[in-house]
Amino acid sequence: MPVGIRVSSRGCVTGLTHPYAVGTVPMAHPTQQSLIAVVFILVFVAAMGLPCGPARGEDFRVENKVFVGGDSEPKIQSSTIFYEGVVYDFLEKPREITVFDKARKRFVLLDPARRLRTDVSTDEVEALNHNLKVWAVSQRDATVRFLGNPKFEESVDAKTGALVFDSPWVTYRVAAEPAASEEIARQYREFSDWYIQLNARLHPGYKQTFARLIVNEALEKRKAVPREVHLTIKSKLPFQKTTARSEHQLIRRLLQSDRDRVAQTDEFMAIFQPVAFEQYQKKLEP
Repeated sequence: MPVGIRVSSRGCVTGLTHPYAVGTVPMAHPTQQSLIAVVFILVFVAAMGLPCGPARGEDFRVENKVFVGGDSEPKIQSSTIFYEGVVYDFLEKPREITVFDKARKRFVLLDPARRLRTDVSTDEVEALNHNLKVWAVSQRDATVRFLGNPKFEESVDAKTGALVFDSPWVTYRVAAEPAASEEIARQYREFSDWYIQLNARLHPGYKQTFARLIVNEALEKRKAVPREVHLTIKSKLPFQKTTARSEHQLIRRLLQSDRDRVAQTDEFMAIFQPVAFEQYQKKLEP
């Protein structure tokens, strides 16, 4: 039986396998069994010694919960795994996986229920947000102009130590904690920046992109990551506002179950049916 090399979605050699399995590169098929055995050993040793490029960043996981208004139960729950320079975000309901692969300049969206996949390039995301910003700052409405080019009065709450970003339209209060390293603070900010910009593609009408980018930048400058974020959006109507809060728990060490989820996601990317973004959005569970 011919031998194959298993290759992950990041182009890494992860072992040997049957050549007809998904994600394998078939090797030559010698006719003599002794030669097969020799090649198997040599390739196995070589494959196990092949580097998958330099390690990019640190590996860790973040557990996220989002609450709307005064709700005691989270509206959104997700786990975000940072692994070997790629970020895997697992949304619970509806079940969806978002993979941010900076090296390949793309997001990969996966719908496990329908076994669908679509790609969104970071160039597309960047261009869309640039156009939104240009449009917003040219509008007559002061609120829209603010959302396109937000400016906050930044302060630190003397009692709680929370970072406060205040404006007539939007206020953020952020309980932050020191990151275990500058690299973690950088990785967290980079993914958060890109993910918040992706929202403009996934959810047309999303308005907080540029405001949150300012918060992310301030956190990285302090070498910190958010533990809890309170957002208040003020209405034009008196005494009306919308509030939400998010909680984030950063876990320094990955478990084997985390690595298993990453490996499974790599398999999903290889076998799920690729479709256009518009088709993917239509078929995604509500």
